[in-house]
Amino acid sequence: MGAHLATAGGWHRALETARQLGCQAVQIFLQPPGRWAPLPESPQAVALFREVLAASGLHGAVFAHAPYLVNLASADRELGERSAVLVAHQLVLAQRLGLAGVVVHPGSAGREPRQEAVARLRRRLAEVFARAAVDTPLLLENTAGAGGLLGVTVKELLELAEPSWWQEGRVGLCLDTAHLWAAGYDLRRGGFRQACLELAEAGLFRALKLVHINDTPVPLGSRRDRHAPPGAGELGEVFFTELLGDPVLADVACIMEIPPGPKNQGVREALHRLRSWLSAP
Repeated sequence: MGAHLATAGGWHRALETARQLGCQAVQIFLQPPGRWAPLPESPQAVALFREVLAASGLHGAVFAHAPYLVNLASADRELGERSAVLVAHQLVLAQRLGLAGVVVHPGSAGREPRQEAVARLRRRLAEVFARAAVDTPLLLENTAGAGGLLGVTVKELLELAEPSWWQEGRVGLCLDTAHLWAAGYDLRRGGFRQACLELAEAGLFRALKLVHINDTPVPLGSRRDRHAPPGAGELGEVFFTELLGDPVLADVACIMEIPPGPKNQGVREALHRLRSWLSAP
């Protein structure tokens, strides 16, 4: 259990913050999420990150999230190709840093036919893997569904990649609880179990590498992407207590994406609240 943390001052700073907060898992941006240009990197910065990672006890539980600008399904050829180059760079850098995976939003079809967008996405994923011959998996994240977004349901997510990519571990899954709720999965009435069952029926539950444990203020099925700290939205204490106590997620990282607050106080309070729910008799 952990959170998305800032990397101001260097990627390793997020790991140091994680240790202070008692996080068991971390997500970071490798570059500003609203920019195409990667940050200047150096062998020294990579070596320092790996050194701090080795001492942190977080190996296998640190993930990167790709910039929000990426749209691998875009009908705009330049945007799609630029997205493929950036995602490939993220995977290569993640491998160098020793990360457990890179999360990416599948992209949007816009007003174009969805099947054509899925075909474009698959072609560009193939380009990504051709450019980045690494072992680090690319984790496709489910979406809330507005604006022609792909990957709204588990079934849709599984259709976005070639079957061999799932089997080989090139592609994995990240499920976001706020997005599932917005997409119509009633998480207060077994919706997360339903999503896991859909994965199991496809023989791909092992592809689930990460869960974004976000609450949300929006109504069920609203298709709106809004996050809130656990317990501060529609999902509430009972859902998160059951989710985090579910043995099927014992080996799956669970990470919040919430405003950190001054000196990460928002994350600190949310972690404390989650731990108190789990330890309550």
